[in-house]
Order: sequence, then C-alpha cells, then structure tokens
Amino acid sequence: VNRPDVIYFHHTEEPPGAWWDKARPLVTLHRVEPVHEVHGNPVKYPAHMADVIRMAMLERFGGVYLDLDVISLNPLTPLLGQECVMGMEPGTGLCNAVILARPGAAFIRRWREEYRNFDSKRWNYHSVVLPWRLAQAHPDDIHVADKYAFFYPSHTDPVHGYLWGKHPSLWARATRLGKNLVKLGVHALPGMRDEIKLAYYRTFHALRGAEWHYRKASQSYCLHLWEGLWGEPYLQAVDPRYLREAPTHFARLMRKVLSEEELKAMALPGPMPA
Repeated sequence: VNRPDVIYFHHTEEPPGAWWDKARPLVTLHRVEPVHEVHGNPVKYPAHMADVIRMAMLERFGGVYLDLDVISLNPLTPLLGQECVMGMEPGTGLCNAVILARPGAAFIRRWREEYRNFDSKRWNYHSVVLPWRLAQAHPDDIHVADKYAFFYPSHTDPVHGYLWGKHPSLWARATRLGKNLVKLGVHALPGMRDEIKLAYYRTFHALRGAEWHYRKASQSYCLHLWEGLWGEPYLQAVDPRYLREAPTHFARLMRKVLSEEELKAMALPGPMPA
C-alpha cells in the first residue's frame, strides 16, 4: 500500500516458522541489542524494551514505525509532510503502535528525555499517556490524527465485533451510548475538557449499521489488530483461505488491498501451521 523504499525489521532475535521464511526476503534485517535499562531505570518487559528501541530508531533514521499487528489499508502520503504524527487511542492517549517522524524530530527527542522518570510498574504511562500530555504541552511539535485514522475500531469499543463477523446487540450499543452521553455532559464543564476522553465518549457511531462500520474502517490509514487481546478470540482463525473466503469485515478489508496473486502466494505446502 505504501510502497516504501525499504522495510527495516528491528529485532533482537529472528522469529521462527514457515511464515517468517516467506516474509524474511521482504525486509531488511536490523539487529539491535536488548534494552535492560533507560536513563538508569530498569526495563523488565519486552513490550517496554520495544518502546525504547522504536523511539531510538525513529530519532536516528526517521520514517514510519508500525507494530507487527498493524496492517496498512491506505497510503500515508497525506501525512508525510509533518515532522511527527501519532494517532488517538480514545480514552487513553496516543498509541505508539504507529508513529511517523523525521530524523531528530523534536517531539521524539523530548519524549525520550522523559524516560528519565520511567517506571515499569506504570504499564502504558510512558508509551501512551505521556505522549498525549506532551502533545498538549507542545502542539507545534506533533500532528495528532483523529480516532478513525489508525486505531479504529479500538479494543474497548463494542463495535469491534463487526470486524470479526459479530453483531453487538442494540441494547449493548445503546447502553454504551447512554453512559457516554452522561460522561460527555460532565466533561463539557469548564476545565474538564480532554480530547482523548471526549473521543472515547463520542461513540455516536455505536448505533450505525454494520456496513457503515465497514466503510469507515476501509477509509482508515491502517488497522491495528490488538494482538495481545484479539489473538485468542479472533486471529487464530485467520489463514489464507479465511482471507479469500470469509465474509467478515477483516477479510473483506484484506481482499481490498491484496491481489488474488498475493493471496495465492500466501499458501504454504502441507498442513496449515498453527
């Protein structure tokens, strides 16, 4: 979709398996050392190691960073003129699964410097909450994309069921909408306005039909698959045959961006690997 000049795969170890064997020729391997501390603070978890590494790579090289569970749907061309871009994760902050940045971007430098106060017990504070606070304090350093740009539907939004062939009940959607209308009223009071929270509460799309949600998702720049949460209930069912034949929104979106030749090329000889 984006036709990049090069795709760097930053890694401490190479993944195993037949799918990696097919993907490996498409990327340029860039081995990095594991991160065990940042500004003297211990880094204990692989997710936090990845957080530190992606910022270092972006400050050094610039470019577009994508998590492995992010799939491009539309070209990022309209955003490439910005020095730094992140997107809203409604209700939480700016999700670091998609980041666009020029080498040495001021926002990335400032964000990395804030890791002097890193605490691994605050799971997503430095990776999601903090960049939103920095964006509010330094709005000229970053372009904030709206909730439909990168991370729609979010894992917290009941309409994500449409992506996987589920139909959230009208009652569930109406209840969510009612609760959020109350919260909207509260946050509309002076001094209580936060666009990230408002983006979460503005779920008027909850009463839209399934086809509306498909069209909205198909207009996004990319689709984040929230692998840690959607792996067990949804992603385990995905294989080339699923992509070619399933009527779900996810399979339809993949057929929109993949050619029949590409879908055929995914097939592996022998039984489908787990």
